[in-house]
This record gives sequence, structure tokens and C-alpha cells, in this order.
Amino acid sequence: MIIFTIPGDNPDGMAFIQDLYRRYSRLMFAEALRFVSNRQDCEDIVQDAVESLCQKVDTLQTLPPPALPAYVVYTVKHKSINFLRHQSVVHRHTAVLEDGEDLESPLPSPEEVAELRERADGLGKVWPLLPEEDRELLYRKYVLGQDNGELAELFHCQRDSMRMRLFRARRRAVSLMKGEREHDASRTFA
Repeated sequence: MIIFTIPGDNPDGMAFIQDLYRRYSRLMFAEALRFVSNRQDCEDIVQDAVESLCQKVDTLQTLPPPALPAYVVYTVKHKSINFLRHQSVVHRHTAVLEDGEDLESPLPSPEEVAELRERADGLGKVWPLLPEEDRELLYRKYVLGQDNGELAELFHCQRDSMRMRLFRARRRAVSLMKGEREHDASRTFA
């Protein structure tokens, strides 16, 4: 069912739009079917086109009769293109679940959270012990999110060299964290 909404109180405009739809409805549906195959989608496109035509009733009444079908066809064509663009955006941002597939929580488990906190605490303890260059490099890479190309330019080295520098900085941080844990375990309380 197509709904006609004419702005303001315009009985002549309503009669004109109803007559326009009666004369060109088959043309409108045929044009919409060129873009979509689903009947419901076709009706949605035609409804959008009719709403657009209702907003332009004053312009439509001044058009010569031969120009009217072309105006209607172009309106449906543009509404169809807009509909397809919208559908592509919807498809990009939705995921289809298979039968039996369940949505899993994107949040980490409590055990993973505890482990991450423990690692962060360990890194916080050894952070001042790291060389200044390692701290700067790790901060820029993992906190600021700079890529290796930006870091290589900033530290005046080749991109491949930056990968090795990052590896060595991480290795030094991990070894300091392991040493801190061994130091904590060997502590005796009196």
C-alpha cells in the first residue's frame, strides 16, 4: 500500500499525485525492479519515490505532460540507487549467524583480565629501569599506536631496523619483569 502525504492543505495536489500514481505506477515498479528483485524492496523504493514526488507537487504540476514520465522514472531510479547504497552499508556492518552459532562476549574472561592486570603491574614496576629510548619506543608503538614507518622516520633508521629495535626493547622489558618476579619470590619476611 502506497501512502500519499502532501505538504499543507492542497486538495488539488492530492488529486494530482493520486492521478500521477494511477497512470505511472506500473512504470515506477518496472523501474524499481531493474535494481532490486525483492517485491518488498521494490515497494519500499516506490514509496520513497512517491514521498519525494509529493514534496515536489507544485513543480510537477507545472511540467509539460511529456516530461512527467521522465521525471517520475528518474526519481525512482535515484531512490533505487540510494536504496542499494544503504543496503551495502547495512551488509558491511552486519554479520549473519549460522544455525547453532551463539554470540560470544567480546570481553575477556576474568582470568584473562587478572593476567593482563598482573602483566601491567609488572611492566609498571620495571618501566623506570628501562633505557629512555626503549620507553619512548614502546610508548609510541603501543600507547600512541604509531606504525613502524613513522617510528623509523622519528628514530632515523630503516623500517626493518625498527622491527628489530622493537623486538629488543620488548625482550629487555620482559627480562626485567622476569627478574622482578624472581626478586619478589626470593624476598623473605622477618
